[in-house]
Amino acid sequence: MTSSRDFQKDTYHHLYNRGANKARIFYELKDYQFFQRRLIKYKQKYSIEILCYCLMTNHFHLFVKQTTAEKPINKFAGDLLNSYTKSINKKYKRSGVLFQGRTENKPVFDEKAFPVLAKYILLNPVYANLCKKFYDYEYSSAKELLGVAENNITELTILDYFKNREKFVEFINEEDRFDLIQTYLHD
Repeated sequence: MTSSRDFQKDTYHHLYNRGANKARIFYELKDYQFFQRRLIKYKQKYSIEILCYCLMTNHFHLFVKQTTAEKPINKFAGDLLNSYTKSINKKYKRSGVLFQGRTENKPVFDEKAFPVLAKYILLNPVYANLCKKFYDYEYSSAKELLGVAENNITELTILDYFKNREKFVEFINEEDRFDLIQTYLHD
């Protein structure tokens, strides 16, 4: 992960990690739900805003905002993953690492990228053939952003970039090449 000096107040970051050897990190429904509860706990502890997230079988994406200088995102990510790993290891009687390594961090400086990053994150389950429409997936920000669920995980900041929720859905559903979205976000 990026060094602490790169984590300043009011900065935005795309955080992601996957299972060691690309293995599963979520084995059953309760694991996803536990991770979501950990997100709530640690976002509050570290004053982090989660603008968008998606939990996939073997990886996750978080689009976050660091709101204070005293509580950097790298500490948030470390505590979140350590807590989750310890729980999974205990639950499944396993030991060792669960995640591939340190959580990757891509600072997001250009506000024009915010909707594109949200689209990239929310379309992960569609492109993995886990659902047909992004709003059908249970383990992402989609239902909160559409106002059909209140998990208290996601801030609704992304919606400020759209005239209304319908325009947001249109934008997410617009045909784009997934590889081009990835290239734009990770250059």
